Amino acid sequence: MSAKPKLKLNTLFAGKLNKIRTFALLLIFGGLICMYIGFLFPSLMTLFFILGMIWVLGSVAVYFWTGMLSLQSLKVDCPVCGKPTKLLGRRDECMHCRSILSADPADAPKQPETNTSESIETESNTKSESING
Repeated sequence: MSAKPKLKLNTLFAGKLNKIRTFALLLIFGGLICMYIGFLFPSLMTLFFILGMIWVLGSVAVYFWTGMLSLQSLKVDCPVCGKPTKLLGRRDECMHCRSILSADPADAPKQPETNTSESIETESNTKSESING
């Protein structure tokens, strides 16, 4: 039997695109709940129905906007988990492992600087010691 990977709840909020999509999903559920509340108050049913439809149409607009952002986003492979993810803006989280990714070279990890004058001095000292002795 193969073990199925468990869906982690934090993947719903990993990355900017997933956060926006989760907001749109909550708008849909909020709109449907608002429409069902209309059954409890028959005199205000049309008001609740219209409010629910506005929320659902708002989520459609948010999903459309997210789709347009997703098409324009930078696709990269995460250096930590190796899975492909989309980078929205300069910094974003990996959608799979939530590691911080950046497209800005200023955010790149700094390489340890080696002072070339010190390395030349140590090489010349070792050569002079081997000659002297």
